[in-house]
Amino acid sequence: MGTLIILFGLLVTGVAVGRWTRVRVVTIPAPVSEPVRIAVLADIHLSGGGFGVEQARYCLEQARRHHADLIVLVGDFVSTRAGVEALPDALRDAHAPLGVYAVLGNHDHWVDATQVKQRLHQVGIQVLENRNLQLRKGATRLVLVGVDDLWSGRPDWQRAFAGVPASDRVPVILLSHNPDAALHPAHKRAFLILSGHTHGGQVWVPVWLNRLLIRLFGRGVTPKTRYGGQHPYGVTRQNNTWVYITSGVTVGRAVPRWFTRPEIALIELTPLHGRKRSPQR
Repeated sequence: MGTLIILFGLLVTGVAVGRWTRVRVVTIPAPVSEPVRIAVLADIHLSGGGFGVEQARYCLEQARRHHADLIVLVGDFVSTRAGVEALPDALRDAHAPLGVYAVLGNHDHWVDATQVKQRLHQVGIQVLENRNLQLRKGATRLVLVGVDDLWSGRPDWQRAFAGVPASDRVPVILLSHNPDAALHPAHKRAFLILSGHTHGGQVWVPVWLNRLLIRLFGRGVTPKTRYGGQHPYGVTRQNNTWVYITSGVTVGRAVPRWFTRPEIALIELTPLHGRKRSPQR
């Protein structure tokens, strides 16, 4: 009886933790002249009955309250066609001084990529589908590069990076829903990769166990991804490129989160001041 009570307590506590959204600030030294704060949201997964709408609004509100200079939305906006119709309502307050930018994820393509893009454009969000653009904050220049989903889209790396300056003084930030972008040779052109897709595992298991499951059965608790299977969440380093994989926004529906928290990630690029440092979390 005691064991059942403990197991039930763990189940309930884990689900409660999985509904507790946090704001996570990560500081990365970068070739910038002043700090630049980037809010990263992924995996909203809107579906029928208004599921996910209030959560998306809350996360956008937190991004504004924490003074994000720009907001990037790295895919999986919807899970169903009903979610597509809810997109403008969920993202109507998506605003930031340097703009709001998006790439699509595998679920967006599975549902209706054209309709998802139209709804995003409707609320003023730019979709970087295999293209790039430059942003300025004071004397600081940034380049955002967006690549289409690696599973279900049509990623065109050459087009995405066309015209991107080869300069250590201009941070190039690559947006890719799937963190396997860190395994593509083009990743070396990016200073930082921002991704989602993994949900941080959705259901928590130790990283070593997830890796063992992948080795034994070909997949773990994370959605199928080579890089994300090894690094399901947080800051990593791939050669000279920083990689941040967010745990995402959704609290989960068919499978609720269990001891993995949804998050608003705030990546703060801070001046190098002449030497390299490890990121502060």
